[in-house]
Parts: sequence; structure tokens; C-alpha cells
Amino acid sequence: MKIVILGAGVIGCYLGAALNAGGLAPTLIARPRVIADIKQAGGLTISDYQERQWQVGIPDMSASNESLADADLVLLTVKCLAVEESAKLLQQYCKAGTIVLCLQNGLGSDAIIKRLCPTLKIVRGIVGFNVALLGDGHFHRGMEGDIYHEPNPTITTALTSAFAAIDMTLLSVKNYEAIAWAKLQLNLNNAINALSNLPLKTELEHRGYRRILSAAMTELLVVTKANHLALPKLTHLPASWLPKVMKVPDWVYRKLSARMQEIDSQARSSMWDDLHLGRLTEVEYLNGAVVKAASKLAIDTPVNTALCTLIHQVEQHRRHEGLSAADIEKAIKKEKKKIEQKKGR
Repeated sequence: MKIVILGAGVIGCYLGAALNAGGLAPTLIARPRVIADIKQAGGLTISDYQERQWQVGIPDMSASNESLADADLVLLTVKCLAVEESAKLLQQYCKAGTIVLCLQNGLGSDAIIKRLCPTLKIVRGIVGFNVALLGDGHFHRGMEGDIYHEPNPTITTALTSAFAAIDMTLLSVKNYEAIAWAKLQLNLNNAINALSNLPLKTELEHRGYRRILSAAMTELLVVTKANHLALPKLTHLPASWLPKVMKVPDWVYRKLSARMQEIDSQARSSMWDDLHLGRLTEVEYLNGAVVKAASKLAIDTPVNTALCTLIHQVEQHRRHEGLSAADIEKAIKKEKKKIEQKKGR
């Protein structure tokens, strides 16, 4: 089977290296700069939060999209904002029936690719962990988590054992919609982490930031309840417990967090990466997805709305990262006041 990873950035390079370590040889389609950096480093190195490390050498890499023509399975690892451009390439180069596993954050980007790629088999998936580029071809997984996908026997057969070789779990799930919302609940912190400009572990050990995350998660749970969607447990605690856990004192949280989800000191959110590099973020597919779904139900979401606004302000250089929890809470209060004023009219 010919496997191609389209958009081999941080996640794509990590998954490509993982598949290489597991005995497969995917082709990575990446930007020339990424290819040059990996070749200069002598190959790919990946590590994880359990202090394990694998070196896989220089994989089959190309800046050309022509490799898509021979693909049986494509892992699409671009950011949500690049999905439309990538969809056009997939439809142009791939043969009919090619399976495309879409591994984007948040909700909504799959609709674009399904519309633009009617001849391809589109399967939704989620990478349940963060990856950071440490330099010199070294990509680090800073937290635990699994990879989920909609049922597809070809994907399960092709990838499961290769990922398992380095202790990564690939799960085929029938209740994918619920899984996607449960993962979104965790990803609501991406915006808070990016705004704080702190490592994930440091930010989450600060009660002020967690209090904001609790409120954002609560808004999401109101939406999923209204849509009669029961969220599965992705951490060691039920999804409905997480907002309450986020509000406990710091010393209690530190004890609980070890049982919830392992995170090491190097982990940061992908949204922090984007802001740090001056790129547009996926916030509208994360916190914005909650706002959009809530608006259809006439549910107010001042917390997630404010987080979207703050991220856009940083993107537009109207505000800097490094916001305190108090700074973010001030913006939320402002958003709540706007909602009250609208209702009072």
C-alpha cells in the first residue's frame, strides 16, 4: 500500500517518523524548507513524554504533489485554514477511491474537503496529543493521547500495528461525532495557552487560567447537552467532571492532573506555535465552533467568543501574547456586558 502524508509539518513529520519506526515507508509531502532542515539534521528524530526516543533517518520526502497520484491512503495533516487548497490538490492528483484520513483540529473543515473531493473516500480523524518541533529534525510528543478515526478497515489494517510499535494507539470509533466534541472540549485550552505564552503544564497549574477553561468547557457542555450528545471519556475523568476539576486549588489540581493526562514541561499548544510564528490560527474551528453551534440554539457563549476575539487581536498585532488570567477575564466580562446590552434593547 502506498501511503502519502500531505502537509508534513509538525504533526505530519511526527506521524511519518512513527510509521517509519513501525516498519512502513510513507512519502512525506512537505515544504522545501522542512525537507532541507530534515536533510541537514541527518533525518527525523521523535521522542515522547515518557522520555523515549527513536531515530529513523531521512524518510521519502518530496515538495512535489505528484506523489499523490500513486497514493492508496493519504494522511492530510495540514491546518484547517489550508484544507481548501489541499482539497483541490487531492482532487486533481489522486485516483478515484483514494482514502483520505483528515487529521485536523476542531470541527467543520471536513465539510470543505467532502464538497471539493467527491471522488475520494474521506475519513475524519483526530490526533489526541500535541507535538512540538525542538529543532534539528527533532519532533517531541509532550502528552499522552490516542489517534481516533471513523470506521474504515483499510486504515485500521494499514496503520494500527505500525503505530503500536512505538506505543501509539489507533482507534476506530463508531461514535466519532461524540469523540470529536470531547476532543474539542480539551482543545478549548489551546487559545488560553497561546494567550498566556506559557508551557501547557505551567499554564494549567495556574488556577486563574483553569477557571477560564472551566467556563469555556461549560459552554461547550451546554451545547452538547442541547444536541443530546453524550461525550465519552478521553482522559481518566469523565468529560462532565472536567469543568469542576479545573476550579480546584492548584495543589489539588497537581495531584489530580497526573491521573487525568500526562503532560511534560516541553508541551505547548499548536495555536501557540501559530501565534509565535506570526501565522493565522485555527481558533474559529475550535472555540469558534462552539460559538457557531451555540448561536443556532440561541445559547450565549461569552467565554469562547472573547477567546476568539483576543486571538484575532493578537493575529492582527493589536495585542501581544503573555496575557494574565485577569486580562482574559476582563475581556470576558466585556463580552458578557455586550450580550446583556443586546438583550436589554
